[in-house]
Amino acid sequence: MIEKTDVAIVGGGIAGITVGLELEAMGIKSTIIEKDASIGGLASRFCCKASESCNKCFSCVVDKRVSETLVKRSLNILTQTEPIALTGTAGNYTLLLRKDKDKLKLETSTIVIATGIEPYDATQKVEYGYGRYKNVITAKDLDEMLRQKGNFIRPSDGKTPKNVAFFQCVGSRDESIGNLYCSQVCCAYALRLIKSIRHLYPETVFTFLYMDIQPAGVSFKKFLDSCRSDKGIRFIRSLPSKVYHSPRSEDLRVRFINPEVGEVVEETFDLIVLSVGITLGKDSGLISKLFDLKYSVDGFFQDPSPERGIFIAGACSGPKDIDRSILHAKSTALKVKNFLKGLN
Repeated sequence: MIEKTDVAIVGGGIAGITVGLELEAMGIKSTIIEKDASIGGLASRFCCKASESCNKCFSCVVDKRVSETLVKRSLNILTQTEPIALTGTAGNYTLLLRKDKDKLKLETSTIVIATGIEPYDATQKVEYGYGRYKNVITAKDLDEMLRQKGNFIRPSDGKTPKNVAFFQCVGSRDESIGNLYCSQVCCAYALRLIKSIRHLYPETVFTFLYMDIQPAGVSFKKFLDSCRSDKGIRFIRSLPSKVYHSPRSEDLRVRFINPEVGEVVEETFDLIVLSVGITLGKDSGLISKLFDLKYSVDGFFQDPSPERGIFIAGACSGPKDIDRSILHAKSTALKVKNFLKGLN
C-alpha cells in the first residue's frame, strides 16, 4: 500500500498537531504518524491548573488542538504507526511505516520530526525512593491523578496529604547523571500544580525545595509573587540529599540545609513530589539513526541542514513548555511552506 502526502509529521503531540493544523490552513497536505493509539502526547494527560483564575498552563489549549485535528478531514492521521526505513532525497522521500503487523509506504516531499520528550525516570535517583516508597511520586503522577481521579490523595492510605514537599531539579542540572541543562519547565509547572491544589485543598501546606527558580513567560513574575505571598507555600533554597522512610506511618523524613540557620535540619512530610526534568524519548536513538539527526550538547535533536527537507518541531529540539512548543511548531510550519515553495 502506497500513500502520498506533502509533509510527513513524525509525532502526534502538541508540536506535531500544531504543525499539521498550520499546514492545513495553508492548503498543504500532511500526514501525522503517531506511535501511540491516540494523538496529543504527554501534554494531553495534564490537568487544568487554574486556581482563582487561569494560570496559563495551556492544558486546555492541547485539548482544543486535539479536537480540531480530529475533525480535519484533509489532515491524515496514522496512529499506532512507526517509521522503520527512509529512502530518497529532499522533495522525493519514501517512508516505510509499520502499523500493527502491516507495512505501508508513504511518499512525501518533506519530513517534520516532532517526537517530543519524556519525563526523567525518577527511579534513577535511588536516594529519593521513587518506586520503593508509596508516598514518593512525580509531578506527572500528581498531574494525572488530578486529571483522571479528580482528587488529591496519599497513595499509601487514600487520605488527603496535609504536609507536602516538592523537590525541584530531579533529573536536571545534575552532574552525577550527566544532565547539566535546565529543563526550563519544571518550576512553573510545579508551582501551578501547587497553586491549583491549594485552591481546592487550602488546609494542605507545601514546602518548595529548589536550586533557583527559572522564569517562564511574561506573566510568570506576577504568578510567582502570588505564590510567595501564599502562607501555605514555603520556599526553601536547598535540595535534599536523601529521603528516609518510616514503614509504620508511611511518613517520609528529609534532611536538607536550612539556609536561614546554615545548618542541616530534618523534617517529616506525608507526601513528596519529585519535579522531574525532561529528556528525549527512549526511541530517540532509532529516530536519530533513521533520519540522520545530530544531537546538541544537551542531548536534544539539532536542526538538520534546510536543504535536506527534514525539520524539527517542539521540545525534541530542546526544553520547552506547551506554549513555547506551539510557537516553535508554527515557526517550523513556515519553514516547511518555504521549502515546498522552493521545490516548485
